[in-house]
Amino acid sequence: MNAAGVAMLIAALVVGTASAAESTDAWDGAATGRSALLPAAGTSTVRASPRHARSSPAARAPSSTSATPAPASRAPKPAADTQVDVRILSKHRPARLRLDGPRSLEVVASGNTLIVDGRPQPHALRLDAGRWHVRGRGLDRRYEAALSLEARDGELLVVATFELETYVAAVTASETEVDTPFEALRAQAITARSYVLASGKRHDEARACDLTHCQVLRGEGFARHLRRARDAARSTEGIVLRLPGGDIALSPFHASCGGHTAEPVAVFGAPDRTGAAAVPDRCPASPWRAVVPRALVTAAATDALGGPAQAADLLLDRDSSGAVVRVVDRASGRDARGDAFFRALGSRAGWDRIRSAKFSMTLGGDQALLEGQGHGHGVGLCQAGAALLARQGWTAEQLLAHYFPHALPGKLQDK
Repeated sequence: MNAAGVAMLIAALVVGTASAAESTDAWDGAATGRSALLPAAGTSTVRASPRHARSSPAARAPSSTSATPAPASRAPKPAADTQVDVRILSKHRPARLRLDGPRSLEVVASGNTLIVDGRPQPHALRLDAGRWHVRGRGLDRRYEAALSLEARDGELLVVATFELETYVAAVTASETEVDTPFEALRAQAITARSYVLASGKRHDEARACDLTHCQVLRGEGFARHLRRARDAARSTEGIVLRLPGGDIALSPFHASCGGHTAEPVAVFGAPDRTGAAAVPDRCPASPWRAVVPRALVTAAATDALGGPAQAADLLLDRDSSGAVVRVVDRASGRDARGDAFFRALGSRAGWDRIRSAKFSMTLGGDQALLEGQGHGHGVGLCQAGAALLARQGWTAEQLLAHYFPHALPGKLQDK
């Protein structure tokens, strides 16, 4: 496509997306304003060099759509815990909550003071395990857990403590579509259980959060789907994925790989703790497009590379799946993982716009056109692909062998 053609395409996309633009939530980052349409002249394409996926005997801990591995320097020892502490509702920053369950009460954060039913509480409030209905401004959630609440700078910090299998069922329901086949739900349950046990403590207040940084846990949802998710968790109770050395696999998953999963070491770095591999998949391409300011790309590259960089100087390096696994600044010679660049872009433009690391980038004037496939980091279990294969008769065990060829299912007590 010539320069004029690219400019016209980007201009059309800007016009077409402006009316449908949505602001992202506090976790994903604020939506970036759009500047003027591209001129026809001055258009360039950021070059990408194809590269075969690297292999390694070991992958580093993840940081997903959902479950993404944590940095290797913080890699904790896997633990066969029976409970999971989860920081909940942080995205909503609640200052007042109504709780109904084994008891009913209203809790308010006043500075660093916790007010319970109108009375100051000198310590954190701890509520026994039960079925809790939690309501607040824009919130209506249900949790089967013990709760802990404290006040911090006018906000309520809430931690829910779940029994392991209750947590696995809730995550499985939150992370999948209502029509997901049962065998895909079983594979998701094993993957989620393995991930939370292998990831260790990822937050100061709790092992996990309820966002895509760890694993999504909505605390609400379609009742029939939750029942199916509970059945899936119950049918796989205590089963995890184990690496050849016996450690529990830090098994990531994502919404859609776009037809080929990504190499874990290429995306997350070494050593590999996922048990996953880059494999062809029957997942639909799931194409997406986004027009963003050129300045946003420059800022994202500067963050990812740890120093000043210009969008025009970027070279994108890909693995066999087509995912950007390395970004190079040709001016300085600095490079960074493609995952870091993808996340820097997503945090600025919005995760619903920059959906995956599998994209190309074309620059023109003060705008950039990103065209990609898939949704998420692309490593491990592809939820769209697993659902499609399960509808064709694949079992959970076959799905896990497909997406995690370097790990085997086993019981928690097995070494």
